[in-house]
Amino acid sequence: MKATAYPGYEYHLNLFEIMAHGTSEEKARAQEEQRKYISGYTKPEGMTIAERMIRGGDGQDMRLRIFTPAGLPERAPIVIDVHGGGWVAGSLDIDNYRCIALAAGTPAIVVSVEYRLSNAEVHFPAPLMDCYAALLWVAEHAEELGGDPARIALHGTSAGGNLCAGLALYVRDHGGPALSLVVLNCPALTLENTYSKRLYPQFALCTEEKSKAPEMVYLGELNGAVPSYYAFPGYCSDLEGLPPHYIVVGEYDTLRDDGLRYATRLLETGVPCELQVAPRVGHGFCVVDHPLTRWVHKGVCASLRREFRMEIVEF
Repeated sequence: MKATAYPGYEYHLNLFEIMAHGTSEEKARAQEEQRKYISGYTKPEGMTIAERMIRGGDGQDMRLRIFTPAGLPERAPIVIDVHGGGWVAGSLDIDNYRCIALAAGTPAIVVSVEYRLSNAEVHFPAPLMDCYAALLWVAEHAEELGGDPARIALHGTSAGGNLCAGLALYVRDHGGPALSLVVLNCPALTLENTYSKRLYPQFALCTEEKSKAPEMVYLGELNGAVPSYYAFPGYCSDLEGLPPHYIVVGEYDTLRDDGLRYATRLLETGVPCELQVAPRVGHGFCVVDHPLTRWVHKGVCASLRREFRMEIVEF
């Protein structure tokens, strides 16, 4: 189906098609544009960005990047950010821009997690357990960071949204720090061939060879079996007991319907959930510094403030 991009997102909307089918020159230009997205941020005056090494899910070294705005009160709220990249790619760097926006706009301490990427040796549940280890560490060291262990939220994009949704379920079932809000931006939640995937195949994120698709690499030896709902939370039959959610989807995102259905099911279960459908944009659109992206981030910050019991201000 023909799609008309939101002004300013034309290049980003067609990025996935370029990377899949473009010439070598087109792919090189696309990679350069991606580099600009990643590096094009400005650190607000007084904000500190520090790194800490902690033990990950299997006791391995794992890096955290901690964004602390200037002038925070004692026991400030904390947001744990989980980057995207289809479980097999991505890094702390791709979320610098959004972490700065969330830290400054809430304001809150933002902790970004460098979980293990999936490959032939690393697969589910290792990345999820890394995120769980980060959550436990943040709760235990919150006061050392200047934060409040009773006010912790999750924020994840794409595969990061998948991991945050799975983490919220895992904490509900196995115990862990209470979560104030779970923000899922363009999350991958099932393996289903949804209507949005059939409607916009030109924006598909997957490889034509299904066995090499990122979600199959993430599942590893579980490839072909019915996945655990911690791996793909859309398969969870009972969403009762989850914390409030905030879900963002793009109109042209092939993962759109995963987010729509999950939001509806949360509301039907009685779990508070906000849903934002961003018009005329595709997957991961918030990587582009644009008025629409800033508006989305402001909305997320407003909801974080509400759930953190902070003063409500104009946004």
